[in-house]
Amino acid sequence: MTENQSGKILVLGDITVDVVGRLESPLLVGGDSMSAALEFHLGGVGANTALALARWRTPVRLLGSAGRDWFGEFALRALEREGVDTAFVSRPDTLPTGLIFIAVNPDGQRTIFGARGANEEVALPPDSRPWEGVAALHLVGYSLLTPSGAEAVGRLLAEARQRGLPTSLDVGCNPSRQTPQAILQAAPQLDILIAAGDEARRLTGRDDVRSACQALAAAGARQVVVKRGAEGCWLRERGEWVQVPAFSVEAADTTGAGDVFTAALLRARLRGWSWPEAAVLANAAGALTAAVVGAQAPTMARVVELLQSSRLPGQWDAARARVLEELAPELNRTGSAAIA
Repeated sequence: MTENQSGKILVLGDITVDVVGRLESPLLVGGDSMSAALEFHLGGVGANTALALARWRTPVRLLGSAGRDWFGEFALRALEREGVDTAFVSRPDTLPTGLIFIAVNPDGQRTIFGARGANEEVALPPDSRPWEGVAALHLVGYSLLTPSGAEAVGRLLAEARQRGLPTSLDVGCNPSRQTPQAILQAAPQLDILIAAGDEARRLTGRDDVRSACQALAAAGARQVVVKRGAEGCWLRERGEWVQVPAFSVEAADTTGAGDVFTAALLRARLRGWSWPEAAVLANAAGALTAAVVGAQAPTMARVVELLQSSRLPGQWDAARARVLEELAPELNRTGSAAIA
């Protein structure tokens, strides 16, 4: 992505409501698994990514679908409160809002089940209005699970290419299993292909992370970023595949950490940051999301606190210092509350 700080990121992706239960003991299949409380959170890969971008004062417009029910109103209100442009979210009369239940084990690992609901049907506006002021396009693999979503992805990629806009796609767990060929076929049209470690292995059949990165790059994506959670991430820098180290936090719930990682990466690249700087910011934001229950993006002020209190090995600590330098003008100009 090239630097364009004033333009919007156009995001196509799922909008759901997550019902989160933090279990008192590990999930017991066939038995009772109790939680002290059930919480409602905005969810969905597209919504999580858009919400994080908006929270960090990055203009974002979300395309997707939500039902005309209480859950749909809850989700859209949550997005609009943070400044996400939802003007082009479709609201079908016959489909409910996507609803996901997330059982969180005491160690922070989660088990997810639910229904995508209205996300199964994607309806794009017939005109060019969603593209007004757009500087980049971001897609999620879940849109490729249905014919209408796959058609929307194809239309958006074609339009972005015609407009000369950078593009990115975050793969997703189920898409890497169910539609691997569709993802690989889209790769040549992508500036950034983002995948979790397991997703990269399923897409390529390669167990070694470096080898999986090479295979995804060979499919045509100009940059490949593989998210590894507590092990950081992998990407290509100066022609070499490198592992960017993670930040150490106590995991409470990994839900949404990958989505927030992606949002931070896109934010940095839209501002013209180097790949090492973008990856360090993304690792920090993703780690802080995993430290709380629910897919809640941290404030940028909280990210700065983590960066200030941490050290990274070798060359990566210099990248951490540069990220703090990049963020300093925003903090000085607007104050930490304004970039919350």
